[in-house]
Amino acid sequence: MNENIFESFPVLKTKNLNLKRIGEKDIQEIYNFYSDPQSLKYIARNLITDMEQAVEKWKIFDQLFENKNGIWWAFNKKGEEKFIGFGGFFEVDKVANKAELGYGLLPGNWGKGYGTEVVKLLTEFGLQDLQLHKIYANVDPENKASVKLLENIGYKREGLFKDHDYAQNKYFDTAVYTIINK
Repeated sequence: MNENIFESFPVLKTKNLNLKRIGEKDIQEIYNFYSDPQSLKYIARNLITDMEQAVEKWKIFDQLFENKNGIWWAFNKKGEEKFIGFGGFFEVDKVANKAELGYGLLPGNWGKGYGTEVVKLLTEFGLQDLQLHKIYANVDPENKASVKLLENIGYKREGLFKDHDYAQNKYFDTAVYTIINK
């Protein structure tokens, strides 16, 4: 793994989006994401109910980079400052040279190709720049759009865990999709 990445926060760009360090100014959008049942339909997390919880989420994301445990970006449309989603790497395992990929878009931005742009770029960054051996994503198998997105980029399903997580008063299945750096 290339730990030099953690010397300066990498700013990335796709055709339509800028990816930059998630900041304090993004707390409102973090709240909007985690307080919206539609956003969390396929994510085993409980809804947050106040801004203090959003601040705590932001601190967790911010500390990933400081602690060299991961990198989490805010996604903005080019020419706009408003956060439309976020994602990156966490659960970085420096011994096994792998990390979990996570991502989410606010519902008004679904179906516009942004997810594909971001996940493709993050995967390339993880394999080439971070020099990870393996990237994995845990996905609710009912989330057909996310499954299709990962498969189209080259991720392969490795397994399925039934009733693996519990949140929002229900159990969530988890499918694991991986890509390996060859």
